[in-house]
Amino acid sequence: MGDINYPFLELSSYLIPLFLVLIGWFNITTYIHFGEKDKSVYIVFIIFAPLCPIFGIIGISSPNFLVSIIASIFFLGAFILALVLIIYGLILFLRKGNKEFSPKLSLKEKVELEKMIEKKIKGENEEGKEKKEIDLDLKEKGAESAAPKSKTTFPSKDIINEISRFETFVDINNSKVQHSIRNGVQNFISQDYMVALEEFSLATESSPNDAIGFYCRALTKLQLKNYESSLIDFTEAINLKMSEPNVYYYRALSYYNLHDIDNAILNHNAYLNQEKNNSEVYFDLGLCFKEKDKSDEAIKNFSLAIQKRPAYAAAYFERGLIRHKQNDKEGGCADLKKSFGLGHLQAENYINELCNNGSV
Repeated sequence: MGDINYPFLELSSYLIPLFLVLIGWFNITTYIHFGEKDKSVYIVFIIFAPLCPIFGIIGISSPNFLVSIIASIFFLGAFILALVLIIYGLILFLRKGNKEFSPKLSLKEKVELEKMIEKKIKGENEEGKEKKEIDLDLKEKGAESAAPKSKTTFPSKDIINEISRFETFVDINNSKVQHSIRNGVQNFISQDYMVALEEFSLATESSPNDAIGFYCRALTKLQLKNYESSLIDFTEAINLKMSEPNVYYYRALSYYNLHDIDNAILNHNAYLNQEKNNSEVYFDLGLCFKEKDKSDEAIKNFSLAIQKRPAYAAAYFERGLIRHKQNDKEGGCADLKKSFGLGHLQAENYINELCNNGSV
């Protein structure tokens, strides 16, 4: 009577510590998987936690039969309750998947959250109102004032110069397109061409009738030497009535790199129909006619390139070679020497070989 294990078997001395370890382990895993505890859990813990050591002390102080039964029932009941709660939590866990439960909010926290939401909504409404007023002003001034000014900008074979023009692209009707175009340009400048392609593709998906997304994607493909695919996008931009002539110039470059000289010439001429002062396009046309062995047309266009840009060393060089080939040795050597004088170092070898037996 009143022994430490009375009225239970001696095995209980080993089972009870094991149960306590299991309860502790379940409690830890419950905290990890089932989310943060509600405040009521901590209130219950504060009330009942002191009873555990109290009943433990009573249990080892050789109590009588009644006290032993009461202590045993308390611990057994607490264990069964904990086990039920754990099993219930496990069932909820399996039903809802491996996601932590959302912590419950106190009344004070709910009020604070509602105030924050109300303040946010009010701010968004005011911001939306200001945005509408700005949009109205822009529309009154005309959408053209919002878009980047398309002042006469001659195309460059360095494609980064062309695509950088859209670094501050504005679309007042579609912020997603604006965001994608700007991000695409930034990634192009950073030479992250794959991400740039993805951004420009997002722009075309967000606004299939906007030519700029197709045009920028085509420029990126041209940079990557994916000429056939770039042609599809350049053509789509043209079909969408892109107003800038540069699209014809770059489509001409794609055709030229695919050795489709006839279409390259057609597109260069389409560019010149809108902009006649670009020496680079006349030079490229000269190269196209040189490829087709149309020497007179080639000389004509190289001469126009020189007329537009008097210090165009490469144009003098190409014209000099063709003139020499046409037995115009004097004119050919004069152009080659002029080219060399303007810094075209390759001309020196031809001067030494073709002109005055090596004298420059």
